[in-house]
Amino acid sequence: MSTTSERLFEAVQSLPEPLLAEVLDFADFLRARQARTVSQPADTSLASLCGGLENTQTFIGSPLAIQQQLRDEWH
Repeated sequence: MSTTSERLFEAVQSLPEPLLAEVLDFADFLRARQARTVSQPADTSLASLCGGLENTQTFIGSPLAIQQQLRDEWH
């Protein structure tokens, strides 16, 4: 049985150049995603992810006013 690398090589040999470029772009994306995943600490708590939106235009003001505005937008 052939390895995944061998199967991938066989699959791309017959592809035209524009599709090869797409395969390469996707491989670069996967590598970048893997690097981001590896660099993030595994013990990230939910609390550490909170915040960040309170100073945006959408969430400036009193929480009750924001809640009413969101309700109005959905009706």
